[in-house]
Amino acid sequence: MARDAREWTVPAPLRALMWWPATAFVLVMVAPEAAATSIAAAGVALVALGAVTPLVSKRLRRPAVSAPTVEPPAQDPPTIEIEMPTIEISPTRRVA
Repeated sequence: MARDAREWTVPAPLRALMWWPATAFVLVMVAPEAAATSIAAAGVALVALGAVTPLVSKRLRRPAVSAPTVEPPAQDPPTIEIEMPTIEISPTRRVA
């Protein structure tokens, strides 16, 4: 059976950027005099982290190379044939 298509997800760099507002707020509280530079640097760092993380995780989760498996041929699904009994329905009296 074919695999179902995966649902669409937010790309990793954009997921990492979702942390940018919180990170920027903390950086402004810690060092208000360097707010613009630290906020821009945090954005660049988060995008880089979001771009590198999937590459590293794919490399770490790479499946081991093994011999291809051969599946047995598919069999026909089982069927059941049943003869249904005949039922006679008697006529009923009509109520006005």
